[in-house]
Amino acid sequence: MVYSDPDTLTSFPGRFESVMNATTFALESGWADFGATTEDGVTLTREAELSEGIPLDQRVNPLNENEPEKWTMSLEATLISTDLDNIALAWEAGTNHALAEGGGYAAQHALDLDAPTAFTERMLAVIQEDPKSSKLRMAVFRVAKPKVEGGELSISRSDASELPATFTLTTDPNISAGYGQFGRIYELD
Repeated sequence: MVYSDPDTLTSFPGRFESVMNATTFALESGWADFGATTEDGVTLTREAELSEGIPLDQRVNPLNENEPEKWTMSLEATLISTDLDNIALAWEAGTNHALAEGGGYAAQHALDLDAPTAFTERMLAVIQEDPKSSKLRMAVFRVAKPKVEGGELSISRSDASELPATFTLTTDPNISAGYGQFGRIYELD
């Protein structure tokens, strides 16, 4: 799972290679890797809220009943890499500061746990090698925001830390139907 830097990468990737080199597997500029996920991988959820329709005198069933009225998507994964950058992204936590060594203090980093009033929008991509065909597949989403509802970071001496991360995927209002309002899935031949 990779994410875009919203300050440097503003246009949606038009091809697989706009995110990752298909030969060397190196990420292109503006993209960064969340690191490994647990064996469960990434779960993408897509749902349609269905219309109750418009009742009409001349019809037994309401007009447009059970037609999609609103679409929602989300992405869930459990990150194995629980570094401060991943915690900041998954929890919309704040700034990661480097604190220099000196005056009897060791060099260290500090993550501010702030309470922002808005979530950062960024692009997300999930890259998979299809287990049956061995083809590389990439699902890229235009707008992803962290969904921080009871986010947990388990810290114990007996188990490695894991960081559940959930993102709400939304449509880009500037994209017309038929052009991937949520995003696109690319698959190499």
